[in-house]
Amino acid sequence: MRFHPLGLLLLAAASGTVLAEDAPPPPPPWSGEASAGVIVTTGNSESATVNAKAEVVYQSERWRNTLTAATIKTEQEDLATGEDVRTAERYLIGNKTDFNFTGRDYAFLALEFEKDLVGPVRERTSETAGYGRKVLTGPAHLLEAELGAGARQTEAQITGEKDDDLIGRARIAYKWNFTDTSYFGETLKAESGESNTFTESVTELRLSLVGRLFALASYTVRSNSDVPPGTEKTDTVTALSLGWTFGK
Repeated sequence: MRFHPLGLLLLAAASGTVLAEDAPPPPPPWSGEASAGVIVTTGNSESATVNAKAEVVYQSERWRNTLTAATIKTEQEDLATGEDVRTAERYLIGNKTDFNFTGRDYAFLALEFEKDLVGPVRERTSETAGYGRKVLTGPAHLLEAELGAGARQTEAQITGEKDDDLIGRARIAYKWNFTDTSYFGETLKAESGESNTFTESVTELRLSLVGRLFALASYTVRSNSDVPPGTEKTDTVTALSLGWTFGK
């Protein structure tokens, strides 16, 4: 049996169309999430805490860019005067760009800015670059480690003293995806320079509720090695919030 060449071309085109329709579309390059929470206590003492956090990620084969922003504000009633006293107010924004030169190895550039109107360090800005390694690549367990160096500019809260340091930076981030939409995460970060060593530990538990809606519980420990007299070296924040994901 002989087939006409035109018929073979039409058959091949039809087969290609069917395969293209069956293939799943590629994931969108943009994804992210936003969450916010409010904790209010009344009675013998009154306080209110507001926290919010957002993250936007652009992911391609070679590049990953992560933009984050967060804030927390707490006011508590002074029992002696009856006035509201601000006990915490902090704003953070950061951007981190990764370039993957292998499936596990990447170079990164991180820029971070923090303003704290209550803590020992009023302002902190850092610019660091370095090398990262994806130790575990999932899908259930993800682990990456980073080591880098750069510069940091700080301003003390009480004295207003300013310092410019060369710093070393280390970061370890672990995530356990125990379902497709829920995870447990732990991130440790340290920045060390001549004037101060800053460390931060963030523990998170995210549980999917309905669709893209999720609940987030986090516990953050932040520490500075050099603080003004009468100021605590370590701050802790416990936050509960609801959030929404988009993209992937």
